[in-house]
Amino acid sequence: MSTYQQHFDTSCELRNGLWNSVGKLDPDVIAHLINPSFMGGPTWPSLRQAFATIRTPERTIIASDGLSDPYDDSETNPANAPYNGFGLEVYVAAEPITGGVQTTWEFQLLYQAAQLVAQNGSIINLFEEMPFLSTELYDVDVPAEYRNAEGRVGVLLGLPDEKIPDNVQLSLESVKLVNVKLLTLAELDYVIANGEEGRVKLAELIQQQGNATLSTLKRKSVI
Repeated sequence: MSTYQQHFDTSCELRNGLWNSVGKLDPDVIAHLINPSFMGGPTWPSLRQAFATIRTPERTIIASDGLSDPYDDSETNPANAPYNGFGLEVYVAAEPITGGVQTTWEFQLLYQAAQLVAQNGSIINLFEEMPFLSTELYDVDVPAEYRNAEGRVGVLLGLPDEKIPDNVQLSLESVKLVNVKLLTLAELDYVIANGEEGRVKLAELIQQQGNATLSTLKRKSVI
């Protein structure tokens, strides 16, 4: 029987291998000096909270790195033993970013989405019921026209990418790779008004527009 550490190491290797097949994975992950879970934030499966940067000629991809780690109590808690954490990782596809990504709104978008996943824990179960999810995120420094009256931005989760697979097989299970797509306010209002049917229709329109998974301030609203 493999130990927690063996599952952890294998899962990291498999995730890194996937990202290296997509582009050039930065050698260093982005991590906190002090883990947010020590200050009241959500806890990730193996405690560590990290983010990976993958660069291609056409775009920069920023991805959570740890939401699908095995649970650090998996050797003593049988309920957690079969799972690669929350069963998914989230990513933002951006226009090419030179240098570090930590100060960009694209990283803020990813960070808030990742913490939302960690706080809720069971978002993967919702994807078994519907192809796309939508939500609103705080603390993303985009222009005011993207933020609603409460200061939140809208995102669509789950759009398929032409070069990034929907899933990657890790040590314990296959986990989902979930795109986080910035929405315009008109698009956010549309999905709020129309629910699941609206999300499906919006996803269809965005895919027809092209570069479906790319989050950019240059994109025209499809609504």
